[in-house]
Amino acid sequence: MKRSLGLIIALVAAMGAGTSQAGENVRQIAESSIAKWNAAFAKGKVEEILSLYADNAMLVQPNGAVSKSTGEIRAFWQMLIQKGVYAMDVVDARSEKDDTIVATTKLSDVKTLQGPLQVMKYRYDGVLYSVLKRQADGSWKAQVQQWSGNHKI
Repeated sequence: MKRSLGLIIALVAAMGAGTSQAGENVRQIAESSIAKWNAAFAKGKVEEILSLYADNAMLVQPNGAVSKSTGEIRAFWQMLIQKGVYAMDVVDARSEKDDTIVATTKLSDVKTLQGPLQVMKYRYDGVLYSVLKRQADGSWKAQVQQWSGNHKI
């Protein structure tokens, strides 16, 4: 079942009026969070990736499939790791509440195909939207993620 990111963000935002992060820079929080995703992905550490999700997280895959269990999210990331190397860069981050940040990241994949007569490079650019929630221990974890783009993973 395909869910609209707008609906998901509206539900999260409806939980409270938007306020600024007290003493914390929203962009820095998003950058720090995404750096952890990039490091875990680059090392192929699925369990480290799973530790970046809140207990009741939801992942909306590029094909619209919704993953709500740890096993489904694990399977998605294992498959993605086997496909190749991606890197995420934060393009926007905003505060929805004191404990909620919506981060928009650009997902890039650069591949080189080499044949006997030519070298061809291609690049995929997609977007990953993440709703980050502050946890009881002060850490930030993904509550909801939605992938978009034309790339078939």
